[in-house]
Amino acid sequence: MASDEARLEIGCGTGELARGMTELGAILIRAGVGERPRFQAELVFEELVTNALRHGGLDRDHPVEVAVSLAPEHVMLVVSDRGRPFNPLEQPDPTPATSLAEAKVGGLGIILLRKAASSVAYERANDRNRVQVVIPRT
Repeated sequence: MASDEARLEIGCGTGELARGMTELGAILIRAGVGERPRFQAELVFEELVTNALRHGGLDRDHPVEVAVSLAPEHVMLVVSDRGRPFNPLEQPDPTPATSLAEAKVGGLGIILLRKAASSVAYERANDRNRVQVVIPRT
């Protein structure tokens, strides 16, 4: 089976992330991607797109672009944006809290991204962040 591809654009408006999640889910279901890799792909998508929208300084003229490639052995997501440079591979794992009082909300997305993927690559080119994530289908 040849690789199938789809492209999504996620804008900064209200509901855009949810729309993108719905579209991605439909693409993965139509391609017969199993429950676990589908969940992992959706998790990676949500983490990377949310970070770009929330922290990248994007505006309505610069959506987050997501290319979805489906192969028999993996799902590949390539998330690209014109936001501030941000290499998720350079981010250290957060220090685990020693008590509930010290625990902070958030900050675990990078760990989840690394655990879901068989490979993650980042590059900054032409004023764009580009994160490529490969998620095994098995």
